[in-house]
Amino acid sequence: MSDTMRATSDALAPAYLDDDAVCPRNPLVRALKPALASLRTILPQRIYAPLYAVLFSAYKAVLRQLYLKNVVARWLGRDPAGYSRAKRVYSVMPYSLVGASGLEATFDAASDLIARGVPGSFVECGVARGGCAALMATVAAEDSPPRKLWLFDSFEGLPDPTPEDYKEGRKSTGSHIRPLVRGSCLGTRHEVERLLFSRFKFTRRFISLVQGWFQDTLPAHRKRIGQIALLRIDGDWYESTICCLDSLYDNVSAGGAIVIDDYGVCYGCKKAVHEFFAKRGIHPHLIPDGRGGIRFLKDSRPECAYASQISWR
Repeated sequence: MSDTMRATSDALAPAYLDDDAVCPRNPLVRALKPALASLRTILPQRIYAPLYAVLFSAYKAVLRQLYLKNVVARWLGRDPAGYSRAKRVYSVMPYSLVGASGLEATFDAASDLIARGVPGSFVECGVARGGCAALMATVAAEDSPPRKLWLFDSFEGLPDPTPEDYKEGRKSTGSHIRPLVRGSCLGTRHEVERLLFSRFKFTRRFISLVQGWFQDTLPAHRKRIGQIALLRIDGDWYESTICCLDSLYDNVSAGGAIVIDDYGVCYGCKKAVHEFFAKRGIHPHLIPDGRGGIRFLKDSRPECAYASQISWR
């Protein structure tokens, strides 16, 4: 196991997980959220929506420029591995809603799996505009032969939340800067294909985009996917998260990695994760990514290993 995934000092047992540790909001976000909430109550939607879009784009541009310092520092410090990682994260940031630390965590998990030779494809459930998928593809392409990348999304944005997504006594679904309405986090299929195959020039033979709602597409493709080395779940809601885990967790190879992007941000997502853990009787160590996501490894003990490998051959 690589040093990245061996960082047990960063691992948190599920029973002791603390929201502030999983999702330590930076001061700028803490200041923006109440300000934007106030503006939303004062301004008409026709004014607030474009204003929010401009402010959010500016915020992301500032974060990317700040991250550029990391790229330069790695280059000046003669750190080839660190520079390669930072440069790739920087290149996909304009196309992703995932913060830099979340992208780094996904990159580290994918790289670690290849280094350890854990068999299986890379799978992302919830693609949005495709930035994180592009990052996963850069790592997948480096293996020999290249890893297969499966990308599942409605390409219509988020569905409506359900009652399971609201914490008792609260009207919001999580610690978002603004409410996530139906259609939020939208990335069209054309937009994602253009990014992957025109902008980054990846080979179509190793990447499959599957359009539709998870409850329709995941069970239907489970056997075709076969073994999974990296399962990244970014569906926000309870129903989406539990569907991904129920449908694909058994495909994950022993020692494979599962990334849950919205664990510390969306109430329903965290509820789904812990219900799944309880149902399966598993107690993985959860490693925060510093912005609300977590990752963990599937138990590699023989009695907990990938149970149905033979059926995929």
